[in-house]
Amino acid sequence: MEITSYDILIFSITVPAVIGLVRFSKINQAYYPFIFSIWTGFFNELISFILLKLGHHNVINFNIYLLLESWLITWQFNLWGLFKKRSKTFPILMGVIIVAWCINSIFTKMKTFNSHFLIGYSFMISMMSIIIFNRLIVTERKNLLRNSVFLICVAFVLFYTFNVLSEIFWMYSITENGDLASNLNKIIPISNLISYILYSFAILWMPSKQKFTLPSS
Repeated sequence: MEITSYDILIFSITVPAVIGLVRFSKINQAYYPFIFSIWTGFFNELISFILLKLGHHNVINFNIYLLLESWLITWQFNLWGLFKKRSKTFPILMGVIIVAWCINSIFTKMKTFNSHFLIGYSFMISMMSIIIFNRLIVTERKNLLRNSVFLICVAFVLFYTFNVLSEIFWMYSITENGDLASNLNKIIPISNLISYILYSFAILWMPSKQKFTLPSS
């Protein structure tokens, strides 16, 4: 099987996945959902790689991955204090995610990617990241470039904002221009690579054996 530069960039998620595995026992539990999402992403990429190389499609595993990732990342934001402790926002949002995923899956019959769900939850993650991002800028007094939450939020905004844009381009046939479609295909793995580099540094700098706190809203 020929391995392309695209494959190498996609599997750059291996780096943060391995770092997370090595540091897992030392990392504060407030970061566990993020680590789980990295591992979930790694296994999804691995399964997709094998299926595509064997001539099969990766629609089913990718759609299931979308649901798992959206749950894990929303859970992560809850642990970071995005939602008030006694608020029902978090459980309601988790329920809405499941309902939205199921509706999209019914319409697509799991034969195509859940694009509408991908756009919706990517936009949601970008917005949540910006809220935490802004909160840290106001409250954090230390170097933000060594703040794991800050780095993850920056990566989220980059990665998921581009997810929204690229998916909208494909859904509404804006990519009828071959050159534009080709450029989009080149940007996707590069965007992944930058995000995975930020993830790697974020995991390396995650606090160990000390309680992580973020000012509550």
